[in-house]
Amino acid sequence: MEFLPEGFRTRETVGIHLRNKVILSCLPPRLCLLVFLRHSGCIFSREAVHDLREISETCLSFPPILFFFPGNLEETRNFFEGTWEDASVVSDTNVEFYQDLGLSNAGLLQLAGPEVLVATARATLKGFFYGIPGRNSLRMPGAYLVVQDRIVWEHSYRHIGDHPDWKNLPGVRLIPGAEFGPDALPA
Repeated sequence: MEFLPEGFRTRETVGIHLRNKVILSCLPPRLCLLVFLRHSGCIFSREAVHDLREISETCLSFPPILFFFPGNLEETRNFFEGTWEDASVVSDTNVEFYQDLGLSNAGLLQLAGPEVLVATARATLKGFFYGIPGRNSLRMPGAYLVVQDRIVWEHSYRHIGDHPDWKNLPGVRLIPGAEFGPDALPA
C-alpha cells in the first residue's frame, strides 16, 4: 500500500469548497476519490465530472470526491460553473500535486492514438465536445481511491480518454438512493 506524498500533508493550496488549506485535512476518515482532471477544454474532463456527479447524486454510498484542476482559481471556478457548483476542487496551477503522484505529460499516442478516437466518439455521443485548450494541456489525468493518507487503489491511464469504471471501484458497493425514502436506511 502506498502513501500520499509529503506535499499532500504540508503544501497549502487554494480551491473551491475546501475544508482546509492542506489536502490531508480536507479528506474524510473513510474512502475518498481523488480525481486529477486535464485542462478546461478537455472533452474527457467534462465527461468525467458529469459521470461522477451523476453517480454521486444517485448512489448514497459513493465516496466523496476531491477534484484537482490544473488551472488558477478563476479557471477552476469557470470550469465547474454550470457543471458541478458544489464540487470540492483544488486549483493546482503549477501542477505540483500532479507531479507528486507522477502524472506527467502525455505522449503522442496518449493524446491522439486510435483509443483516444474511440473515447472521443464515446464522449461525443454523450453530448460533450472539445473546447479551447487551457493550461497544462498535455498533462495526463489520474484517479486514486484513498483512506486518509493511504492510496488503496489507482487507475493508470493508458491515454487521455481512458476512464475507469466509476461504478465498479474496488471496495465501493453502490447503494442506489432512489430506492430508499428519506426515513429508510439500508440494512
